[in-house]
Amino acid sequence: MCTIIVVHRVHSIIPVIVAANRDEFYARTAAPPELRGHTVGGARVVAGRDLRSGGTWLGATGSGVFAAITNQRTWVMPEPRPRSRGAIVGEALEAGSPEAIDAYLDSLEPGLTLPFNLIYGDAERLTVAYGRDDAIERVDLGRGVHVLANDRLGSVHMPKADRARERVKPIARDGWCALRSKLMEILADDGVPDVDVPEPPAESRFDADLVRRLQALCIRTPEYGTVSSTLMALGEEAVLEHCYADGPPGDVPFEDVTGLYR
Repeated sequence: MCTIIVVHRVHSIIPVIVAANRDEFYARTAAPPELRGHTVGGARVVAGRDLRSGGTWLGATGSGVFAAITNQRTWVMPEPRPRSRGAIVGEALEAGSPEAIDAYLDSLEPGLTLPFNLIYGDAERLTVAYGRDDAIERVDLGRGVHVLANDRLGSVHMPKADRARERVKPIARDGWCALRSKLMEILADDGVPDVDVPEPPAESRFDADLVRRLQALCIRTPEYGTVSSTLMALGEEAVLEHCYADGPPGDVPFEDVTGLYR
């Protein structure tokens, strides 16, 4: 139930701002951001590492391209697939540009991974790709604040995305120091909202109470929750700042890992 907030071409100084929480089962461990390789143009690729599959959930290149993935929620436990979704992020980043990522996605065979949502871009472009069993659909996004959770952008089934967007829009043009602090506070919000959520189908692995608890921006349940948080500021062909909290934001401080791109 990850949440990815992207402020694209709204701020007067920083063209791309990414604020994201990774939600996962606590038993599935991960390593913090590290050098993961290089793009075809030679820029460094920095991303975390899922220690089970070797893939990643979010990363960026030293040339200012980012990519991040969320699962598409399924009510029943899906059958395993030949590849992990996390491999898509690393391979997309290694492609090196949004246009090259377009071509990479076009080359993928649908259905080799479980369904996914991939958002990627740089200072000029922002795109979301929805990977289904039968196709991978790409949609270019305009200037604005976009919040991707575990469904399509704008889905009525993900009120947490609307709530996050409405909180970010009024502050999106604030000075960077103030904006950074406010985004960290939003990512750390573990309040469970009193919102209407769809009733899970009879065969669902989630009950109604858990579905509602998953609408918190920072999730806390006994076995599953927010396990890390990321805040990135990307400029024209550069990473201006990359901060990472290796645990729930609010409990664990953000550390500056921007030096990994140098």
